Amino acid sequence: MKQLVALIVVAGSLFAHSQNSQPSAAAQSAKPTLGEIKGIVTDPSGKPVSFATVYAVAQDLFSDALPLSAKTDRDGAFGFREGVPLGTYKLYSAKYADGYPDPLDNVYADSKMEAPKVELTESHPSATSTVRLGQKAAIVAGRIVDANTGEALTGRLAFMDGEGHGHSVPVNGSYRILVPPGKDVTMIVELGPRSERSLVPVAPLHLDPGQYVNLDIPVNR
Repeated sequence: MKQLVALIVVAGSLFAHSQNSQPSAAAQSAKPTLGEIKGIVTDPSGKPVSFATVYAVAQDLFSDALPLSAKTDRDGAFGFREGVPLGTYKLYSAKYADGYPDPLDNVYADSKMEAPKVELTESHPSATSTVRLGQKAAIVAGRIVDANTGEALTGRLAFMDGEGHGHSVPVNGSYRILVPPGKDVTMIVELGPRSERSLVPVAPLHLDPGQYVNLDIPVNR
């Protein structure tokens, strides 16, 4: 009889262990399913763009996740290699070096631009899309110089549109900034330490997409 009781106890322990070692159905269903977004980035003429940045922005109402990003290869193709949570996304692209600014930045946002939208579901976890770069920004480049000596100066250059959106960039002799086209943009040179900083206004600019301006800014110190 003692042997029978011991056998039942051992069998019960083995059964309990096997039950505990198996993940529950709830745990299995709670595991997130990942999808895939891939495609190609083109310029406004339809030509593939290499080494551009692609952003996937979640459109879920309560999502506060940061945009996912990926780079295109030499042929303009991209793919989010780590996997993408299921949901709806809008896709944007940028390439600062070629004058295409980040469309998620309020300074450069284009209300007329329609970003492609993709939806990943359990039944359709993969999506392929073509993402077209928006319009080019204007490029302003040059130096901040002493008006009397022509010496290149170190400081900051701030620029702002009529809606209060703008940026401030450090200048160490020379600068290069992307300016939103089609807007009146105010520029200000900032010189000196923060506690003693002097502000020098520059004549407002109104530039076209893709326009390049070489602008040395003379400052009287």
